[in-house]
Amino acid sequence: IKKNLMKKKQRRSTLGWVIISNLRIPLSKSRLVYRAVAIGSLMVSLLLGGIREKAENVIYKEFGNTSEVNFRKFELTHTLKDSIQKVSKQRFYSDFVYTWVISKNDSVYGFALLDNVKGKSMPITFMVLYDSDGFLERAVIIKYREPIGGEVGSKSWLKQFLGKSSDSIFNDIDGISGATISVNSVSKGIHKLTLLLKAIKKDLI
Repeated sequence: IKKNLMKKKQRRSTLGWVIISNLRIPLSKSRLVYRAVAIGSLMVSLLLGGIREKAENVIYKEFGNTSEVNFRKFELTHTLKDSIQKVSKQRFYSDFVYTWVISKNDSVYGFALLDNVKGKSMPITFMVLYDSDGFLERAVIIKYREPIGGEVGSKSWLKQFLGKSSDSIFNDIDGISGATISVNSVSKGIHKLTLLLKAIKKDLI
């Protein structure tokens, strides 16, 4: 009887191992799918969760309520992404960014670009506003999701970026004690969007 019980246990163990082995590939694929869905859900929530409304309120406050604001989800090609990532030393969060062209009386007054960068564990949603020539007029943290490091959203720290362009140096930004990751991520993110605007400005108009 004991021998029969031992054989049954061995069969179950062997069968379990076969099932687990066969599930390894599908499980790894499912993790990739889950990750893609999670990122996609986050990006959709940017527009559905009040992010767009908040962003456009900032735009109207900066350029005036009579401004005409044209929104566009701009798709990024691999070639464009690679060239900008090499210079900014930061990867794009996804394959697109959100853009706005601000006009008055049929004349372009400025641009706004919104994207995400990685914080310590959660994404930081930020927006950069530019004049018609591509010079930075304002940078804003639209959504900060972590308990520490939120000082990058202060106006006094973000003022350091004012007047910068695609030709500017971005490694001269002051750090913040206890917010090193956020400072580096946001600084590189603003640099990255500034380079991007120069590359796509004509396509936006």
